[in-house]
Amino acid sequence: MDSLRVLRYALAEGRLMFRDRQALEHHAKRLSTRQLRWVAAHSPFTAQRFRQAGLPPSEWRHLPPTGKTEMMTHFDALNTEGVRLEDVLRVARRAEDSRNFTPTVTGRSGALTVGLSTGTSGMQGAFLVGREDRLRWAGVVLRHLLPDWPGGLWRPHRVAFLLRAEGGLYRSVQGRRLHFHFLDLLRPLDQLVAELSALNPTILVGPPSVLLALLQAGATARPQRVVSVAEVLDDEDAHALTVGFGPVVQVYQATEGLLALPCPHGELHLNEAHLHFDLEPLPDGLMRPVVTDLRRRAQPIIRHRLDDLLLLGDACSCGLAARRVLRVVGRQDDALELPSQDRSGRVVVWPDFLRGALARITGLHDYRLDQCGPHELRLQLSPLTAETEALAVQAVQVALRLHGVDVAAVQFECGPLVAEAPGVKRRRVRRTWRAA
Repeated sequence: MDSLRVLRYALAEGRLMFRDRQALEHHAKRLSTRQLRWVAAHSPFTAQRFRQAGLPPSEWRHLPPTGKTEMMTHFDALNTEGVRLEDVLRVARRAEDSRNFTPTVTGRSGALTVGLSTGTSGMQGAFLVGREDRLRWAGVVLRHLLPDWPGGLWRPHRVAFLLRAEGGLYRSVQGRRLHFHFLDLLRPLDQLVAELSALNPTILVGPPSVLLALLQAGATARPQRVVSVAEVLDDEDAHALTVGFGPVVQVYQATEGLLALPCPHGELHLNEAHLHFDLEPLPDGLMRPVVTDLRRRAQPIIRHRLDDLLLLGDACSCGLAARRVLRVVGRQDDALELPSQDRSGRVVVWPDFLRGALARITGLHDYRLDQCGPHELRLQLSPLTAETEALAVQAVQVALRLHGVDVAAVQFECGPLVAEAPGVKRRRVRRTWRAA
């Protein structure tokens, strides 16, 4: 029965791929009216937010945004299932330790899927998904990621999925013709390479850093589609994966939900048939999303501000009305803060500009740039040679100077690239220093 419901949601998704913006907005308004009324009646924390703001549920777009800190602090009163955060964390952490991801927690509506984010923002987020939300999610993913829709429904597919944790969300997609294989990132790389090559999946899903490592280690799979998840997908990584494995698309997902999906032309679009996005403008044309999930009920997401930054593009040639994401730039708290040339304060430099500068260096295979002090930058390079070090420092200095940074005041430390621990999400540009 679950498989039939997943298929029903996948077929229904075709009717939600609006080509008229006004029709999309009308659909979202209808969903929001029903969703906000229900959530305000069943989520004590959400009801409290409305009371404190002096607003009725119909005025939800005027609620002050919350973030991950509030979501985790008020988890017990936020969720509508009567589930405690300590129980969710216990089950999720036991699953990650044992590598058995089948256990669930029990809420008012029954068994609930649980999981943890990677915690790159400094706080690990927990997610809670009810059965109906899980099946709808699976149908949406199936509709957008299965090659050659709808003909692909009748062909056998082998899906290789590489992530730190295998959540119950993905098991919902499995069926008679769709076989799901979880390749555990905590296993040795040579074992993963051998298993992936032997499986030769038709669909390959994983973080770009992991997929590149497999490719460089000799994996020989030729999937019909490569799906990049969990990390920012740089242009050079997308090109390398396309050449080495096959056509690449991107999914933008977080603890807060399924945020953006690829269209038939492979471009990334906001998932506006299921979520509402308010976009706060930032310098350099960047946007910070404030998200409201118009369907999710076990763990409501209402006016939740994300840390990620988005660069939106023009209308897509596919004709879909949902806005196109040109690039997920990365986390706002990874933006560098360095002294300005006029000594009036500090300048913000977004990670995307630095990734672009370093990507142009011939012979530099990989790197990590970390602001580890108020004036200190640490560069880890692969390979580390006199030439790559000189070119990398010069490229970063040029980018910083264009942003008005006092480059003479910035100190550089260079060394070899140290591999991240297995399962850790890669961030090529980050700021570990925080102002007091």
